[in-house]
Amino acid sequence: MAIHCACPNILDKGKNFIEYDPMPGDFTAWGTNEWDDHVQKLLKLRYSAGQYQQIPAETHGDCGLEGYVPAEGVAYQCYSAQGWSNYKQLYEKQRGKITADIGTFLSKEKELLEILGDTKIKVWNLVVPCWMNKDLIKHAKVKEKYVRSAKPKHIASDFGIAIITGSDFSIEAQMLANAGLVGFDAPPHVVDDEFLAQWLSNSTNLDLVSNLSRKSEVIGASKPAKFVARFRSRIAKNYIAGSVVLNRLEKDYPDTFKRVVELKEQKENDLDTETLTNNSIPSAFFDETLQSFQAQLTSTPGLTQRSAVALAHEAVADWLLRCPLDF
Repeated sequence: MAIHCACPNILDKGKNFIEYDPMPGDFTAWGTNEWDDHVQKLLKLRYSAGQYQQIPAETHGDCGLEGYVPAEGVAYQCYSAQGWSNYKQLYEKQRGKITADIGTFLSKEKELLEILGDTKIKVWNLVVPCWMNKDLIKHAKVKEKYVRSAKPKHIASDFGIAIITGSDFSIEAQMLANAGLVGFDAPPHVVDDEFLAQWLSNSTNLDLVSNLSRKSEVIGASKPAKFVARFRSRIAKNYIAGSVVLNRLEKDYPDTFKRVVELKEQKENDLDTETLTNNSIPSAFFDETLQSFQAQLTSTPGLTQRSAVALAHEAVADWLLRCPLDF
């Protein structure tokens, strides 16, 4: 999948640790039907059988909502904006979606009364992968006042509109991941040369960088100096970018994160012995370690191929920096 926007910034905390700036939701490029199907699975997990009613849209449209919870008067509408490349475009598409679907929600009053029966909608939730502009909330408040003033028979007097993301369904998402029905898929993070230079020169990272420089020369023995320098830069970038993915995994899928950390710790313990007994040349041992751990992560439920690769590269880079992987 293509990524529509730049990933969140990362901050060096002065330790062997990197964080990302949290933003609402995730930035995976969900297809329209793909996102709708995903949210419906989350909703059906959240509510037990009979509590949530999906409204199929195939015949006459969805009347401005795709499902609701009769007992709570809570309605849901899914939307994954397509073809946006900046925050402004995303905001405009999501604002337009609220305007259009609330218009439908009002114009289909008669049909909705037949569908909802005695249920009065108290909250209309727009479920999106991510959103980034607080003006979207302002627009939602304008529209909810408009709906209240129209006084349709299928809403509650305190009707409200909310914008939520998949992050609001973290428990349900983890359940799907544990069952192997979905996989964590964080967008790749591009580490620019300026940030890399700052990280390499940070005084708190000197020992790590020294380890990496020494082992880069061992792995790149007989290679030109520019190859060794490029390898060192790539490993450092893999560590930084992979840490962003790892931290996002901890936030979104804590059970999967725990599983990944356990596998990483187990492999790190094995390296204590392997680094003493392995007779492969350093470059071959490096490749073997990367490929074997990547294979482990790829077969782990709850991870996509892309995230498994990023996490494997992070782990190997971490081991090189801290010396569990030595020669």
